[in-house]
Amino acid sequence: MKSSIYALALIGMIAASCTNENKSKVASDTTEIIARDTTFTASTPKTSSSDCYEYIKNRDTASLKINIEGEELTGNLNYNLFEKDRNSGTIAGEMKGDTIIAEYTFDSEGMRSIREVVFVKRVDGNIYEGYGEVMEKGGKMVFKDRSTLKFSPAMVFTKTNCD
Repeated sequence: MKSSIYALALIGMIAASCTNENKSKVASDTTEIIARDTTFTASTPKTSSSDCYEYIKNRDTASLKINIEGEELTGNLNYNLFEKDRNSGTIAGEMKGDTIIAEYTFDSEGMRSIREVVFVKRVDGNIYEGYGEVMEKGGKMVFKDRSTLKFSPAMVFTKTNCD
């Protein structure tokens, strides 16, 4: 009788260990499938915003409207500088941290031109336009070396309401 009890106990332990092993394997397979599926469906939410800025000094004015979605940036940029030709056009580029790097496609004197623009948004909420040495590359004016750009307070865009 004792051997029957031992035999039944041994069969019970074997059955229990097989069941636990299967449950554990099913659980790990399910976790792996869920993890694999979420890597394809989960996405980083893109932030989007639209802001307007203006520059006014004496008889010079400029306006900047930017639309940001994630790191992509589009908008309008217009310059009306005293005794200079008016420039009006669009910008398209990207926002990297506090820096805007974009191409400015504009019309001036009946001609369409493209030049690189770089702006920095500072803690004060204003946007400072960068300037530096430029060169022509592929029919566009680009900065020779962005690391040497100066962001002098000469052209500071302050936030304003979008009309």
